[in-house]
Amino acid sequence: QLSIFLTPVELVVDRIHPVWLFNTVLLLIASMAVTLHTSLGDIKFEIFCDTAPRTSFNFLALCASGAYDGTTFHRNMKGFMIQGGDPTGTGKGGESIWGGTFPDEFHPDNVHDKRGVLSMANKGPNTNRAQFFITYERQPHLNNVYTVFGRMLDGWDVLDQYERLPVVGGTKKSVAYKPLKPPVIERITIHANPLALEGIVYPTSTGPPEKSVGM
Repeated sequence: QLSIFLTPVELVVDRIHPVWLFNTVLLLIASMAVTLHTSLGDIKFEIFCDTAPRTSFNFLALCASGAYDGTTFHRNMKGFMIQGGDPTGTGKGGESIWGGTFPDEFHPDNVHDKRGVLSMANKGPNTNRAQFFITYERQPHLNNVYTVFGRMLDGWDVLDQYERLPVVGGTKKSVAYKPLKPPVIERITIHANPLALEGIVYPTSTGPPEKSVGM
């Protein structure tokens, strides 16, 4: 088990011991992570609670409520992305934790710059609900159009399997990219939720955050 406590031998005047720093970074990453346990294996993500707090609050609340349990990845586009989070499996369903939509939440550090970026799906500006997607490659044209709120940490072999999944095909847009055997999100583990630990809640979809009573 990692420890963030320094022994006298590890203390160095005017500098932080590199082992302590490395262990601390690992713990901080783990404290903002979730694992999606899917029918093809586990995929783990860091959630950007600091730079996309409202979006993270929505996603983590939906995870905790079991809203994603049993849902599928209903849209799979090789070289682009795979999309999920819709309880209807059609691409038309899913609600935010507030029951409607919520605003986009852009940050200069949160961009679609690599494989494994976690981002919200939408139907236009400020129409986020529950659906999300994972990129297969960098997609800079999506920046400031879709809200990035996480990045993949582990499960790259599973993502490789997703990208190879055959799809229905054809000219009917609603099902052309639907996997023949859609991966299922069986359950989700929240390793820790910094927002919950600090008692931070977003009582409305557009209003400011509040501190829970007693926190």
